[in-house]
Amino acid sequence: MIEWEYSNINLCSIPPRTEAHDLLNDAGKEGWELIGITSNGMAYLKRQFGKSGRRLARPSTGAKSKT
Repeated sequence: MIEWEYSNINLCSIPPRTEAHDLLNDAGKEGWELIGITSNGMAYLKRQFGKSGRRLARPSTGAKSKT
């Protein structure tokens, strides 16, 4: 069974002069897949658990879940 870990990024609180797509591209390079973006600017991501030893650079919160 595949195990997933989840994280999110509040795109409304990223530093000035930071492009949201650059931040999401960086997350993708670390194995994160964008699940969706809510109307309030929260981006939700997932990746296969244990795929990378690094954590997402700027998650507003990070949660692990096994499914």
